[in-house]
Parts: sequence; C-alpha cells; structure tokens
Amino acid sequence: MHSLQPPNLNEPNPSKLPSISIVVPNYQGGKTIGQTLQSLIDQNYPHLEIIVVDGGSTDGSIDIIRQFESHLTGWISEPDRGQSHAINKGFACCTGDIVNWLCSDDLLAPHALHTIGKIFTHNPNIDVLVGRCRIEYLTDENPGIPLKSSRFWLNLLQRFMPLGTIVQEADNDHVFIRSTTLEQIRLMPASVPIHQPSCFYRRRLLNRECPVNEAYHYTMDIELFNYFHASGVRWETTDAVLSIAPVSGQNKSSLAGIKATYELEKIYATYVQERVPLTYWHRHLRYPLERFLKQNQHKMWVYLIGPLWIAITLLLAPFYGFKRAWALRWTSWI
Repeated sequence: MHSLQPPNLNEPNPSKLPSISIVVPNYQGGKTIGQTLQSLIDQNYPHLEIIVVDGGSTDGSIDIIRQFESHLTGWISEPDRGQSHAINKGFACCTGDIVNWLCSDDLLAPHALHTIGKIFTHNPNIDVLVGRCRIEYLTDENPGIPLKSSRFWLNLLQRFMPLGTIVQEADNDHVFIRSTTLEQIRLMPASVPIHQPSCFYRRRLLNRECPVNEAYHYTMDIELFNYFHASGVRWETTDAVLSIAPVSGQNKSSLAGIKATYELEKIYATYVQERVPLTYWHRHLRYPLERFLKQNQHKMWVYLIGPLWIAITLLLAPFYGFKRAWALRWTSWI
C-alpha cells in the first residue's frame, strides 16, 4: 500500500468530517503552551475538542490557559502521577472519533486537522494515520553537521531499502522532515519510526484500562504504538506534514538520554520473544560505536566506524533478519 497524498478529492460535507479530540498535557510549560493552543485553534476544524490537563504548574501556565478558555472543551490543573497519567485523564474525557495528544511544546502544522479528517473520511478502513513531522532545532549550535556525518554510513543502504528517513532541508540545516513508511511500522519494535504528534488514531483503539502505560515516562507513545501493532490495527501513512516539533534542548525527550533507551529495551522485550534479544547485541556492540561517533565527529572516524556498524548488522542478519537488524538504530537517545 502506498503512502497517501493529502486528498484532492471533492471536499466532504463538514458535517461528515470525523470529530477529533486533542489532549494537551502540560507541566510548567508556560513559555510554549500558548503557541501550542493557538496552533490548534488556527486549524478552524469544525468538530474539535481541546482538553488541557495541567499537572499543577506554578510558572504562569494557568493564566495562559485561561486566556484560551473559550476555545477549550475543558481543562483541569491538579497534581498527577506524571505525563502518562495526565494523558490518560484527558483521554477519559474525549468523545471524538479520532484522538491524539499534543505536548505543550509541540505544534500542529497548518491545515493538519482538515487533512486528517479528509483522509479518515475517504478511507474508512484506516485505524491509525501517520504523517510527517517537521523538526526544528532552536539552539545556536548547528545540529546538521553531526547528524549528517554520523548518519552517512547508516543511511547508505536506505537507497536500496525504503525504510523512511530524516531529510534535512536544503536551505536550512536546522530543519529536518521526518517521514514514516509502512515497512518501518511493520518492523516495530525494532524500528522507532513514528513521531508522536503526527500520529492520529480512532478512539475505540484505547481499549485497555490505562490506554497510555504509566510505567513509561519517556517512551509511552512508542509503547502505545507497539500495542496497536500487536493488536493488528490497520495503518496508513501520508506525505503531509502534520506537526512541528521545536527542539530547544530542554524538551523532555531531549533530556531523557539513556533512560529512554532502557525503556525502549523494555518495550522490545515485551513485544518480541527471543532467547537472546537483538537489543542485547545493540547494547554491547553498537552503543559503544555510536557514543564514539558522537564524541568524535571527525570524518576519518565516521568513514572507519561506519563500515564496522554495517558489518555488525550483516553478522546479525542471518539470526534476526536483515531489515530488522538494520532498523534497530536507537541512536538519538544514547
């Protein structure tokens, strides 16, 4: 199945567009939550629920939320057990056909909800829709140099295996577009292909007691997507950019470090039964190489260690499958 383009079919009757519920979890996000909420309001989507769940912020977030109160379906501010708990509280209040959450430092891309609504309307068999995400680095340092060099060898075979990629904009080395393919999704949990704010799904899929597993603090979205995958849901992708993720260096995911990787290993062990898990070799063979590359950006080391990384993949391929061994590239959290 090919990736869906943003529909250019006859515009559906607005009354036939699916209702969409967005939960906005927030804690001490006063500097960014206003922009997040404005990106939702600017969608002008006819059937939209916006539910804000604040964890008891003391940084002025409440005053900002109140400024948008007339546009909100509801909001609450009280201590909670963390972000996953906040999202679950929000999901419990949702009535929309399609749901997602949007962290208070992320944005929806212009016209994203109309694109999502049209795709679900014209493709009623879809359970989960994954779009592209625009990643914008806001720090002064240039992230393009280390990303391009450390990924040189890692992306070499992508030309022959369309497993999705992160593409740097030609005229801006601080902006990347992350795309997802159905092949990547099939390779979960070895692959971590989905950028959470660009993934929308039918509310009826949230059918377990805690839709978002509260044992996970950094990768709860990835655990949820693997739960969907294990349940046999019907996925589809679109080339449309659905969200914008500003990276300030202070984002929760940016600060997670190795803790997120440990959670990914736990997810892998939950959904894949292997005597010696692929993650074991990743930890003992690939992590040291990736750390070295991050600390030594000189091209000489990239050209020497990159082929070694590929050699490790080829050694693991007969036992785990080449595509799965190649897809397990949890480099961003090391």
